[in-house]
Amino acid sequence: MTLGPDHERWEDAAGAYALNAMPEDECRAFEAHLAECPACRAEAAELRVAAHALPLSAPALLPPPALKARIMAEVEREAALLASASSAPRTEPEKSKRRWSFPRLSAPVMAFACAALIAGVVVGGILFSGGGDGRKVPFESTLPQASAELDVRDDGGATVVANNLPQPDPGKVYMVWIQRPGHAPEPTSALFTPRRDGSATASVTGDLDGVETVLINTEPLGGSTTPTSTPFLVADLT
Repeated sequence: MTLGPDHERWEDAAGAYALNAMPEDECRAFEAHLAECPACRAEAAELRVAAHALPLSAPALLPPPALKARIMAEVEREAALLASASSAPRTEPEKSKRRWSFPRLSAPVMAFACAALIAGVVVGGILFSGGGDGRKVPFESTLPQASAELDVRDDGGATVVANNLPQPDPGKVYMVWIQRPGHAPEPTSALFTPRRDGSATASVTGDLDGVETVLINTEPLGGSTTPTSTPFLVADLT
């Protein structure tokens, strides 16, 4: 698979990105790399699909930022400890080339970290669901049984919360796009598949300033740079 520019710096970052465990500035830089690196984009999409496929008995709810920060710190600490105990020491990177500091996580470590993060976020949402700022924007759906809303936060990010979604065709994934007035839809890094009960969540990071519409369609695994199918969920932010 084709490697994008500066791939060596980011080749170990997909796991942390799938867990939303990156600092904001690193996340923005990695997303810029994803736009140019099919290999990292495919890996990040596969890991996000695995994280979203973990079964949950409680509905997805957004916790307060302070609680989420504590959960993220604990997940990062536990993942780093487990990884360091199960793998050989890594060579210290050159100071002239800054690399993402997370080790490549093994499958058991990744599963543990995903489970810890999602369980913590759900419990936090249940305990503190009364807090949080922002607004909720409903999606218009062309699928009669499907419904979704976009939880737009005051910090500029947003979360898609959907229900009764069908499973995408084999080799396909759902992808979130943003569109500004007079411009073509722009790809985001939000790729997801629904759980067994048809529910799904997807974090839309980046700047939503000036965004008029958020769209969801079906794309090949790894996503696309331009839409290849008609959106079936559309949210109007105006």
